[in-house]
Amino acid sequence: MGASLTLPTLAQGEEKLSFNLEVRPILSDNCFHCHGQDADQREADLRLDTLDGATSDLGGYAALVPGDPAESELYLRITSEFEDEQMPPPDSNRSLTDEQRETLRLWIEQGGEYDTHWAFVPPEKPEIDSSQVSPIDYFIGERLQKEGLDFAPSAAPGIWLRRASLDLTGLPPTIGDLNAFDGAVSTKGEKAFEEAVDRLLDSPHFGERLAADWMDASRYADTHGFNNDSSRSMWRWRDWVIDAFNANMPYDQFIKEQLAGDLLPDPSLEQLIATGFNRNHGINSEGGIIEEEYLVEYVADRVRTVSMVWLGLTAECARCHDHKYDPMTQEDYYRLFAFFNNVTEFGEDGRVANAVPMIASPTREQRAQLESLETSLKGITSSQERYLQGREITNGMIQDAGKRLESLGNSIPEPVWQIGFTDSAENEILELSCSDALSTTKGVIDNAFESSSEGPKVQIKADTIKLEEKTHAFTLAFWARPNENVSDNVPLISNSSFEAEPSSSNYGYGWNIRLVGGEIEIAFAKRYPAYAAILRTRSAKIRADEWRHVSVSFTGRKEDDNAYTPASRFRIHIDGEEVRTIVRHDGLQDFPKKMDRSTSFGSDYFSNGDQFEGSLDEIQQFDRALSPDEIRSLFEHQALSHIIAKAGRAEPVLQNADRLSQREQNRILSAYLIQYSDTEWQRLQSIRGRTINALLDLDRKIPTTMIMQESEERRDTFVLSRGQYDAHGERVDAGVPEDWIASWPKNAPKNRLGLAQWLTQPNQPLTARVVVNRFWQQFFGIGLVKTSEDFGIQSEYPSHPELLDWLAVEFQESGWDVKALLKRIALSRTYRQESRISTEMQRKDPENRLLARGPRLRLPAESIRDQALYISGLLDGQIGGPSVRPYQPEGFYDNTVVGANYPSTKWIESEGTDIYRRSLYTFWKRTVPHPLMTTFDTPDREVCSVRRSRTNTPIQALAVMNAPIFVESARALAEAILDSPSDSDSVNLARAFQLATGRNPDSQELDTLLSALEEMKDSFKNAPEEAEAYLMVGRRPSSEKHPEWKLAAYTTVMSLILNLDESLTKG
Repeated sequence: MGASLTLPTLAQGEEKLSFNLEVRPILSDNCFHCHGQDADQREADLRLDTLDGATSDLGGYAALVPGDPAESELYLRITSEFEDEQMPPPDSNRSLTDEQRETLRLWIEQGGEYDTHWAFVPPEKPEIDSSQVSPIDYFIGERLQKEGLDFAPSAAPGIWLRRASLDLTGLPPTIGDLNAFDGAVSTKGEKAFEEAVDRLLDSPHFGERLAADWMDASRYADTHGFNNDSSRSMWRWRDWVIDAFNANMPYDQFIKEQLAGDLLPDPSLEQLIATGFNRNHGINSEGGIIEEEYLVEYVADRVRTVSMVWLGLTAECARCHDHKYDPMTQEDYYRLFAFFNNVTEFGEDGRVANAVPMIASPTREQRAQLESLETSLKGITSSQERYLQGREITNGMIQDAGKRLESLGNSIPEPVWQIGFTDSAENEILELSCSDALSTTKGVIDNAFESSSEGPKVQIKADTIKLEEKTHAFTLAFWARPNENVSDNVPLISNSSFEAEPSSSNYGYGWNIRLVGGEIEIAFAKRYPAYAAILRTRSAKIRADEWRHVSVSFTGRKEDDNAYTPASRFRIHIDGEEVRTIVRHDGLQDFPKKMDRSTSFGSDYFSNGDQFEGSLDEIQQFDRALSPDEIRSLFEHQALSHIIAKAGRAEPVLQNADRLSQREQNRILSAYLIQYSDTEWQRLQSIRGRTINALLDLDRKIPTTMIMQESEERRDTFVLSRGQYDAHGERVDAGVPEDWIASWPKNAPKNRLGLAQWLTQPNQPLTARVVVNRFWQQFFGIGLVKTSEDFGIQSEYPSHPELLDWLAVEFQESGWDVKALLKRIALSRTYRQESRISTEMQRKDPENRLLARGPRLRLPAESIRDQALYISGLLDGQIGGPSVRPYQPEGFYDNTVVGANYPSTKWIESEGTDIYRRSLYTFWKRTVPHPLMTTFDTPDREVCSVRRSRTNTPIQALAVMNAPIFVESARALAEAILDSPSDSDSVNLARAFQLATGRNPDSQELDTLLSALEEMKDSFKNAPEEAEAYLMVGRRPSSEKHPEWKLAAYTTVMSLILNLDESLTKG
């Protein structure tokens, strides 16, 4: 590793040793495991991680006697020749080098002083003279000077532009960009570099580039993970991330909204979506799991993620016991745990769709459409009310309404069965809970069933109702009139099974129609509530002592459906008009199978459930989903029958109008106007219908996003022995490690919002350091602290500690301005160096920790694929939107994914140009990510990851040569090159080379390409069938402008260029 260069050099002679730099790493690697803060694992009751512990009396001697190595048991043990005395023990697989022993001896001799770990001390901004040089270059140059080195020459303008473009947008510059920049440098000098960076930062692709790294850190995926690994919809959260970076949202706000957007005052939709960050973890839907166990796992994942991405700590190491190295105790861990342990979620959820809590998340375009349609509906409703206002109901109107009633008779659909609670034939399909007579009252049509807690429970026999066979469409319609003393949440019609324990896989099995706060709620469940479709109307406003017509429809399943039955296939009509609903759960898997259970009216099978207090009438079932016109006719026919009978007649004005509610009077007026063919009323009705249908169609297309939502009743949090979900120890409250990180902000609430404030307060030592270090890693491949995931005791010491602190403080002082930070890095002399490396520097500093040259790194997976699409002209540059499924090897999921027909168990290739979208949008199946991405080192996103591995393997070269997307990109690039004005192969090849590398080829490189092209031309001329087959790879048809042998030959050479090390490298 060349440690003598990558870190400050070891002190010699009497130079004072740095405990943090030179001593602590030795003790941490070799001693703290057994002699650290974890009391349960501590050996010999000896602590070496604190001065008090190291100097404590061990019975006449001490491990550390400051100033005297010969009296220090620590030194005696590490230099002992006897195996039973040696430390570390020979069987520990740890050992010290002679140099390390000498370092410890010298440290003891110099006084054996301990220092606070560097990362736990708030950063201070060093005073520097940066009038002639940028602060970055000041600190880098100072270190280089100490090492007897200097900056490398600046990279050529085109090379720098390609490097900056890839780092800031993930895409290379076009030839037009390269030529324009080269000209600007000639005329504007340094100003050209600044303008180029500003242009890149203003690009909408900037947000995509930064979001790509954040997807790893936030463990984003399009599936839930675990065994079933079914689909979820979180792309609106991904869009939020892209938008936040593009808008240059202050990073402290970026933290706050993701951690606690739901706890902000009057949070916006976007702030609620932001909290999806803490719902990106895997969610288990395997039957038979223990709910509480996985609730604990989800919270533990949040603690791990938040701690790593913003504190740079491995907090998960303290879940089962005190941290082996860092000062974090197990109690500290569970106090952090408590911040995230109050979400209204389930341990088992997400088998076929999003898990609750979730929220409808319309895009900007959809929100604009919603606002326009809602405004239109409000306007047309007002127009209708004004049109009816002031009209008196006359006998003539009643007569015309009667004619309307007669005309509707021919359009009324026939039910499979119906109950009007009047004749004995109907009663044969009813069951009563006791011998008492059926309680009836005046209904819509004759008598109605009167439901009350004192009367008998009424049920329809199980072999009569057909709703249990819910694989087919159906409609259930009825009238309901609640009494004044009705409870807030009561069943209307139900056969849901609530006798089993809530943990049972059959809990709530069946279906349920309820009246909840004046709204109709329907639930069709395989297991309630997680695996159910639960919808509630938004504006039914069903009031006491008023008859309202309710219709519930299911539009049916299709033969090619997977196991998911979306809530969007259910419809609720109130008084003949479909109403908008709120989807509370959308996890219905298939349908409940037929079961031998009676269906109850006004009650359910919940042991402590309330009884509906009110009346039900004209309950009907249809064996298909009635059309909106049929439902409207059904309602209007029954409503007019009831209203006309209720009103009676008189001449010339109806004398009994006061018997009718305003709603009933308007129904008579509407029937009269329809029968009278009033053109204005028909126009208003037509506009209303179109507007409502447009709103409903839009509602059904709106995606959902999982969010954070606090439970009203706080869950208790306990220290869990060995991290086991049911091994409760001491109860703890939410809190942070104030004694060794930072105190709690004054007046901050003890919730996630307060935690966000704690993370971003000025004296917080970790957050700003961790964040700027990760941005530095984005540019140079390695952070100033190499262990970007760990700033704790086991972390690597910063290569340039003063620079790290300067950047951290500057970042906070700038208002957490991300674009300003990245601009500073991109314009630094350090970043603009050429990346050429000598053999000597390769030996001394292989990882470029001293930064005596520019970064030269293999591109991330996303950029490798996106670059090929971009320079070939295939890339679909749409920003945001749902994930897409590009080419994937056929059969890749065979014998790998779960056999059940859940969403995402089959790879269905996207249509149109979606297969050419940026890799950021590739559908991410957590258990089996896209093979092209993992081939180029993307993590699987099972858990948070902030530092990718970087490899260079033969399989990567084979992928670029043979994967359909690269072959197709090579062909598209060949077509674009051949379509250019030049007929010269030399000009064409030089242009392609420049597109891929940012520079022109030298004469030797061009000769090599020309030779390869001629060889391929001869080969394909002699094998036209091979040329034809080669050009058929990919969905896009090949151009017919050029001979197949020529296009195939060019395609082969374009593939060679795309596979160049320089093309796949940021250099």
